[in-house]
Amino acid sequence: MFGLFRRNKTHSVTGVSSFSMVLMSVSQSIKPMKAVEFEMADQSLQDVFDWLAEQKNYRWLNGGHYMLSEQMIGRYQLNLSRYLGSHTLPVVFSNCTEGVLHALPLINKKGTELGIIHIGNQFEIKPTLEPELGSAYHFALARFNELRLFCMGIDSHRQNEKTLEYAEDLGCDWMTQAECQFSHRFLMKEQLASYLSHCDQVILNIDLASLCPPSLVGTDHYLDVQMVNRIIRQCLVSGKVKMVQLVGWKDKHIFAKSTLAILHELSGMVPTSDKVA
Repeated sequence: MFGLFRRNKTHSVTGVSSFSMVLMSVSQSIKPMKAVEFEMADQSLQDVFDWLAEQKNYRWLNGGHYMLSEQMIGRYQLNLSRYLGSHTLPVVFSNCTEGVLHALPLINKKGTELGIIHIGNQFEIKPTLEPELGSAYHFALARFNELRLFCMGIDSHRQNEKTLEYAEDLGCDWMTQAECQFSHRFLMKEQLASYLSHCDQVILNIDLASLCPPSLVGTDHYLDVQMVNRIIRQCLVSGKVKMVQLVGWKDKHIFAKSTLAILHELSGMVPTSDKVA
């Protein structure tokens, strides 16, 4: 069973129907990330499969790692589309939120409402001329008119007035970090249910850095993974989630206990087959 997590260098999609979930990882060189930072991120995302091989009860299909060069983008999209077509849920580790831009053309369908639920403390709507860190949804909303964005866990202390105004202009919905705490769980559930009712398909994007306190002090400025798992559970129960993207490029975020908790929640919610081991 553990052998399924070894890196699949050929990116084969053989046996896709044996599992209901597939684990993939992608790395993308993007400004202003330095070359050494990208190399570290790329290696860490390759190591995800070996890391998960050491864990228990994760019976997922190995979809392989993709360094997104121009040639590899096409291969990634081809295999991703095959998984989507076989009703297999892709869970994709990525070093940047902008990775979702390669998946949107495959998931978006004419005449349907597509939603992105972003769990993180930033809007990721930086208006730039070309994609760079923090600009993912600026481009996503510009390219897809029917797209709806719901940001959960926004750190209101780190947003300036200009960003908030732009989020409103783009038609974004959001809840602040404070509103995503346990004491507001019923409001959060209600708002999420309302959003899901207006979507036919959903992509779930989770910023892993937002779940990890930067130090032992100031831990009020991060999201509780238990609340994140509540969001995941409600979204999966809706039956509308087409893809999950987990974003992180530092080891302390990728290989964190909070990441394992999320993977455990996902594996518990999506059925797997024991026929392949």
